[in-house]
Amino acid sequence: MAPASLFSGGAFGYFSDYLIFWLLFLSLLLHTWCFFRCFPRKRRPKTALVLGNALVLFSMLGLVAICAETYLRFAAVETDAFGVSLPARRWFALHTRLNALGCRDKEWNIPKPNGVRRIALVGDSYTYGWGIKNTRDRFPDRIQAMFDQQTPGQIEVMNVAKPGWGTGDQVRPIRDIIVLYGVDEIVLCYVPNDIEKLIPTTDDFNPTRPPDYYLINLDASPLLDYLYRRLYLPRVPTVKGYHDWLADGIADPNIWAAHTAQLNEIASICREHNVTLRVVLLPFLRTGGTKFDAARFHTTLRHFFSASGIPVVDLLPIISGYEISDLVVNGHDPHPNELAHQVFAEEFWRSVFGAE
Repeated sequence: MAPASLFSGGAFGYFSDYLIFWLLFLSLLLHTWCFFRCFPRKRRPKTALVLGNALVLFSMLGLVAICAETYLRFAAVETDAFGVSLPARRWFALHTRLNALGCRDKEWNIPKPNGVRRIALVGDSYTYGWGIKNTRDRFPDRIQAMFDQQTPGQIEVMNVAKPGWGTGDQVRPIRDIIVLYGVDEIVLCYVPNDIEKLIPTTDDFNPTRPPDYYLINLDASPLLDYLYRRLYLPRVPTVKGYHDWLADGIADPNIWAAHTAQLNEIASICREHNVTLRVVLLPFLRTGGTKFDAARFHTTLRHFFSASGIPVVDLLPIISGYEISDLVVNGHDPHPNELAHQVFAEEFWRSVFGAE
């Protein structure tokens, strides 16, 4: 049975829009039929040839368009980088369930059961499992499965992650889960864009969200929306220049100071409650522009955390032996897929927990 959110969350768009497209297509077919039935082709052969060919061409294109419109509106289920298209909204409606924390995880007992050690993996869309249908394929759940094999029932791995979270967004939830859920260890799953909310944006230049198209209401047509997001959007300066914008923000000493203050606040909360803090650096799988230097940024982060006495594991080197196309969800969604989550989990376990 399909979840109620599939029908209440706009996952199919407005049916009136779809009906209008059918009426336009049927009108085109009717006019084409009337032309071949009634137009005096013998008296005006050249005009008949041009108009007839044009109408047949438009009818064929209309058939392709209505088939594509139908597929994208009702059948396609896949994520994209921004998660706002109809197929992406349908994916979230079908494949995600949230707990009381608003995270894609099961409900956790309060208070914590006796004799159980709780480890909370805190992150953003990577940790959340954006584009991963089965939660068991995410790297936090794979870590849980490894613990279950080694020490059944003794360790619980919480997934505390939300798409779009930056480091500043994670401070209060970390404090809350330590106090309410008795978490013994925090693993901060850091992605290079966790700093982005500190970088200034304007109404005219905001790389954190896709620009709206004002000439046509793209919500009315999944096909037009698809073409806009596949053909036009990647060429928009705010999208094409995202990683350069991010690199400029990272290089700004004031922004970096504000960011390290957020990280230090998380470390202070963990020390205050005698909770172990670890950091795992998750890499971008696909980048654009010319300014963002992933290796240098990861090195800077490693040095910062190491200088603060915080154990850190960098997962950037492990992706060097793979084709990036084999690690991403799809061609227009650079989030890690099931294989990437498996690779992350194995290295995560070996480096962080394997020696324990």
